[in-house]
Amino acid sequence: MATPFKLKRSAITGKRPGENDLQIGELAINFYDGHLFAQRDTQGVGIGTTATLLTPWVENYGGGSINYNGIVTATTYHGNQVIGNPAGGFKSGAFTINNTDHTKDLINELNFILGKLIPPAPTTFNGLALSIQTNGGTRRLCAGFTPTNNTGGSAPVAGQQYARNTDSTVSTGTINDVGPGDNGTVIGFVNATNVGSITMTTNVDNGTNGALVISDNKDASLSTRDADIDAEFYQVYDVRLLNAASPDGFNKAHINHGSANTQDTFWYEDPSTVGAPIISFSSITEPSSPTLSYSSGIAHLTESSNNTFTYVLTVTNASGDMYTNNTFLTSDGQGNAFQNSGSKSYTDFAGGTNPPVRNYGVGTGVNSTISNVPRNIHATVTSNHFTRYDATTPYGSHNDQRISYSPDINLMGTAATTSQVDEDNILISSLGTGSGNAIRVNAGSLGDTPAPISSTFNSSATPAVYEAIVRGGTLRHDQTNYSIGYFPTGLNLSAGRSGTQYFQVLLTRAAVSQMSIVVTGSYAGCFVCLPENSTWTTGLSNTNGWADMFDLYAGSGNPNNIDNGCAFGSAMSGSSGTFTCVFGEESSSNGNNKILVRFKLTSGQSITNIRFTA
Repeated sequence: MATPFKLKRSAITGKRPGENDLQIGELAINFYDGHLFAQRDTQGVGIGTTATLLTPWVENYGGGSINYNGIVTATTYHGNQVIGNPAGGFKSGAFTINNTDHTKDLINELNFILGKLIPPAPTTFNGLALSIQTNGGTRRLCAGFTPTNNTGGSAPVAGQQYARNTDSTVSTGTINDVGPGDNGTVIGFVNATNVGSITMTTNVDNGTNGALVISDNKDASLSTRDADIDAEFYQVYDVRLLNAASPDGFNKAHINHGSANTQDTFWYEDPSTVGAPIISFSSITEPSSPTLSYSSGIAHLTESSNNTFTYVLTVTNASGDMYTNNTFLTSDGQGNAFQNSGSKSYTDFAGGTNPPVRNYGVGTGVNSTISNVPRNIHATVTSNHFTRYDATTPYGSHNDQRISYSPDINLMGTAATTSQVDEDNILISSLGTGSGNAIRVNAGSLGDTPAPISSTFNSSATPAVYEAIVRGGTLRHDQTNYSIGYFPTGLNLSAGRSGTQYFQVLLTRAAVSQMSIVVTGSYAGCFVCLPENSTWTTGLSNTNGWADMFDLYAGSGNPNNIDNGCAFGSAMSGSSGTFTCVFGEESSSNGNNKILVRFKLTSGQSITNIRFTA
């Protein structure tokens, strides 16, 4: 049966039951204090059985509040905690406080006021760029393979540029004057690997841990990044990574400090063992049916595409994991004989793509056919005929490579030029009246002063043994065998031409009584004739009408048999210069406007330019 229990009571203030006054399960009430008691059974633990006050508070009359004597504890408290009256009363300060104010509101107001008094914290490195320092420059990633991706993020893309490294360690630039420099832990990461960490304190924490380097830890008032920070509030520091381990493949790094993170910086650790590129050449293929132009019977190439020379250029070791640029074979410009054949990209090589595949041309070189069109010039080219090339990859370079070609090449482009000797186009400038330049005519025969003729000179025919040769823009005493060592192959002029050779030109100009002969080079004589002026030719009958520029004009009358000199001021002596020729009392108008000039050349002599002026 159930045990009957009694409700014990008391009306004496402060009266509470003793340990033996209550049994387990009985209640006692003090009607005066309003307290309720029960017996507590601790099962022998601690103080044992005791009478416990179940209502330790006292409700104020009116029910608006309760009183509790002692310490109240709680894990969490929600509500408006009234500040009450402080000992000694409220003091004046930054803001007014009432005893009915709530502590949470006052703390918020106090924080607001302190925020106006404390300077802003120094900049953290959150979002700042972290520059990677590698030893291989910036290069592009090849196609045709899957590179190792250590980043845990997006894979590298073929053709894109990445910082390149080859020694398995990398460093970063220094980030200067960031905070907080007096708390938290700074951690360096390569990919997801912690490569060093340093905990910041209020001390000076300069030092190195692993690859993480902290330096210049100082008061923030000394910061060059943030101005006007008062002393003794904060600290700042410099940070970088130094010689962090760099695994092969695509990598990233960043630095962390609490919630702050630098930007990720990326690079490619290149494991390639490819050697430097090597340029080599095949033999040259000459044009089989060239387009030719002739001067003094000597064949010359024009700039026609029919005169294209070709050869095969080979590059070994054209790429590894990386490459420099699509255009990896660069031209240094035109050669002495041929136009610039142009820089070449990977697609100009057999099987090449942009970007190239990994290890393109490694082991077996890759080929490109190079086409070379002659320049539009008048010259005999003896060396450096073709474009010179440089090959460049991340693994080295092979520079200044030009295919060799031993034959001399005779060129005569279609563009008119008067800065050299051109049989059909010898400059006449501001001289008399008329049009057109001087042209070469037949020299007629041996001797300084043969009977003057002005018949057309055939540039395509074999010249007479006494005719000087214009080849490559130069007039010369010539005894050359053009069938050996020249392209195009030509005449053999090595026999029977050791004697004096002549170059005779016709000027057709009216109203000329004197003129300047401008010559550059060396020569043995120069003679002038008005071939269809009978007064002139009669007075010079002993020399068939030829006056001598190596002899000064007598000063009056016409050059004549007694003194056939026609040079005024200074006579020619076989060297370069500008020399005045006078016709005395005659004019070219009296002889059908024709003037002949005859140059004499002996072995070893040559002229690079002739012109006639007022």
